[in-house]
Amino acid sequence: MPLLKIFPFNPLQVNAYLIYEPNGAGILIDPSCMDKSEFKVLQDFIRNNNVSLEYQLNTHGHFDHVFGIGMVKEAYNPKFYIHEGDSSFLRMAGDQARSFGFDYVGEIPMPDGFLSDSDEITAGGIRLIVIQVPGHSQGSVAFYEPLEGWLFSGDTLFAGGIGRTDLRGGNYDQIITSIKTRLLTLPPETLVFPGHGPQTSIAAESPDF
Repeated sequence: MPLLKIFPFNPLQVNAYLIYEPNGAGILIDPSCMDKSEFKVLQDFIRNNNVSLEYQLNTHGHFDHVFGIGMVKEAYNPKFYIHEGDSSFLRMAGDQARSFGFDYVGEIPMPDGFLSDSDEITAGGIRLIVIQVPGHSQGSVAFYEPLEGWLFSGDTLFAGGIGRTDLRGGNYDQIITSIKTRLLTLPPETLVFPGHGPQTSIAAESPDF
């Protein structure tokens, strides 16, 4: 049975999610550690739980969610996947970060592959289903773990709110459609783990739509 560890990283408090089996496989979602001190927190946890990190997956490509990709790749060499629709953001992460007042000079490697809707990512006993949810960005995806009933919604669905649609690639009508037709159709007891802020559930968010 997989376990879940949440790391709120960088000044924008992006939730990086490590789904792992103690002494087994692990998948990291949105590796957002911005500097070496934050990365050490992640490293210590991985070492103390003897996790073999097999994948790092991104819900989308905005700068605050990709800060740690290079450090994680260099240390553990997991496969790095993102939706192709957001791959261009990786080349612009430094410029995008600086436009928001952050001094980021790290390099982000190119993906090992691209995510598509309905893909299944497996590592040990961990199984994630990719759900394409454009609207916050054109390459936004969510990850659904059906056995535990976990949804990692990125910046698409928050507790009591939705993601921004005023950034490049954002579209308000599209994000509402994505939420209604792709996420709120999941079982009501599904726990939602967003890109920022506290967890919620499908049941708690459904009345707002």
